[in-house]
Amino acid sequence: MQGLANLFFTYVKYDGQKNFCAFDINEGRPVHNLIYATMVEDTIENRLKLQELATANDSINLTIQLRGRNGRIVYQTQ
Repeated sequence: MQGLANLFFTYVKYDGQKNFCAFDINEGRPVHNLIYATMVEDTIENRLKLQELATANDSINLTIQLRGRNGRIVYQTQ
């Protein structure tokens, strides 16, 4: 079982949004309560999957971030 220190919250921003918000990948929608945000490990494999998701939704300029519990950004899609 992995520790929480290795997990990061997903955040998104897309057309029409000024700020990033927590994101539930399974539901494909922003969430207002962080408890519902998807948490993932910061691995090369997960970064590639997140980049694929952002690229597949390029029409809405989807940008995905991984953030720690302190809000520090550890990864952002291009």
